[in-house]
Amino acid sequence: MALRNQPYIPLYVQDYLTDEKLNECSPATQGVYIKLLCVLHKMDEYGTILLKQNDKQTSNQIKNFACKFAKQIAFSVEIIESALNELIANGVMTITGDILFQKRMVKDNGISVVRAKAGKKGGEKTQFAYKFAKAKPQANPENENENENENENINNIKKDKFQKPTLKEITSYCLERQNKINPQVFIDYYTSNGWRVGRNPMKDWKAAIRTWEKNNFEGSNGNGTNQRSYKRNQERELPPNIAEAADAITRDYLAKKAKRATGGS
Repeated sequence: MALRNQPYIPLYVQDYLTDEKLNECSPATQGVYIKLLCVLHKMDEYGTILLKQNDKQTSNQIKNFACKFAKQIAFSVEIIESALNELIANGVMTITGDILFQKRMVKDNGISVVRAKAGKKGGEKTQFAYKFAKAKPQANPENENENENENENINNIKKDKFQKPTLKEITSYCLERQNKINPQVFIDYYTSNGWRVGRNPMKDWKAAIRTWEKNNFEGSNGNGTNQRSYKRNQERELPPNIAEAADAITRDYLAKKAKRATGGS
């Protein structure tokens, strides 16, 4: 708020009481001075009063100001003129051309204007920050959970996505397991079918190697062809009673077959 809009005069009591220049003035002049400060407080240009052309009734500028003040305060022109002469002579007030002013009031007004501008800039920044924060959509916990789940799913998909092994990786794994699988045959085979197991995309190439081990699929025999070698089941001897029963069933079957062949019933 501008000083002229304040309902009070920023009067510094200690300065007023100890002002040597003011103390040299008469009590009557000091009383008029307070009234003059009140008028200057309400001026558009704080602490100053301008003598307009129609205010210039005489060649004496101080008397012209006295006439102007007399319209606003309850003192005669003579009393005001006498007070102005004393105040100006002691440097309490200053007159320059058509302007009469009080230095301290003008200085205080300058400080007030600077502070007001700085406060306005700070206020604009604060208002902008407030509006921006208000306009910014509030975070929805449910949406955050959905986003977290979505990100987690994406990470899982990336994590589970099959990556084709290199020949070096296959060779290293086969050596680790000490199998007889040819790494080059393995990688050529699955490269040719698009890395699929049956109709499904491969998910774990190490599991495929273990399956080859289980089926004794060794890979290349040296001429580029594939071969399977199956374990032969060891022959097992049947218990005597089971063997005799099996022989009896076999003999009965053969007898019936021979009888049908000869046309017997």
